[in-house]
Amino acid sequence: MATGLQVDERVFVPTSTLDKEVQSPSAFFQTRVLAIEGRSARVDVGGGDTELVATSKCQRNIGIGIFAVGDLESESVLIDPLSKSVLQFARLLSSDDYVFFHRLRSVAEFAAIWRLYHANYSHVVIVGHGNGSAMKFGVDGWVGARDLEDAIDLDGVGVKCFVNLSCQLGKAAFGKPFSDFGACHSFIAPFHSVHGAVASHFAQSFLIYNLLHGETQKVAFRHARQWVAGATSFRMWRDGEMITDG
Repeated sequence: MATGLQVDERVFVPTSTLDKEVQSPSAFFQTRVLAIEGRSARVDVGGGDTELVATSKCQRNIGIGIFAVGDLESESVLIDPLSKSVLQFARLLSSDDYVFFHRLRSVAEFAAIWRLYHANYSHVVIVGHGNGSAMKFGVDGWVGARDLEDAIDLDGVGVKCFVNLSCQLGKAAFGKPFSDFGACHSFIAPFHSVHGAVASHFAQSFLIYNLLHGETQKVAFRHARQWVAGATSFRMWRDGEMITDG
């Protein structure tokens, strides 16, 4: 959800919230704010028509960056199918212009991609392997959260919502320092090992509640855990603190 909206800002609103049937290649309609009226924004829906939409339903950016972190061992049986399932769902949720998929095996690759494209993302989904305190990169081996800080916290990087589907990275050893990065608004990851199908379902549910339904990240997280079988192990961190565990 976008806070502090201003007149003439570009926003995305879910087409399902509009009374008028609009032409859009995705579940979102790109428009501009004409006026702020209380907790609602009056937006242009074309043809000289306007509608009031709750500001909680408005998004400044709906860019979804998906990173498949290969380990050279389980890529074909887990990393690829899991990341592709999230990718195809994201393409249903938004147009291809706002969905970005990257396959990598080293921290250096991650840093190079992040430096070029970070401005495109509002949400970052990471698929890989975790052991509670580190994430596995095929080239670099096990890498802790602090070892990723220089790659992520670049000047001018806006805050993102990170959903890491790697096992056990919701534990304090990884989640606490990662969530304290300047570029991280929220960090979500499983506390225990998680089945790939559950991880995919959780990520999709969270994005639906957060983006399509316009729920806050905290509420969307709670609903995703509630409705996805086996997703109760996921944890959410913000500013170095676990803000909710259900």
